[in-house]
Amino acid sequence: MNDVLLLKMMGSETKYKILNVLRKGEKCACEIPELIGTTQSNTSMQLQELARNHVIEARRDGKKMIYKIKEPRILKIFKAIKVET
Repeated sequence: MNDVLLLKMMGSETKYKILNVLRKGEKCACEIPELIGTTQSNTSMQLQELARNHVIEARRDGKKMIYKIKEPRILKIFKAIKVET
């Protein structure tokens, strides 16, 4: 993934919030909407786009989809901008 696309992914407020939640560890798709204050439908669309662009990855745990950050530069960016945990 090129740098421009990576920053574009982080430029969306919803995607940024998702990535901020996921930088703290894996989360179930069902947990994320409440944590970021948006709908399940909107969150699902954003998760799909992030996964399609290889920023995050998913695994199935029974009926749940668990997401985590795949792109290591995301964590470096959060560290560089000193986002509090």
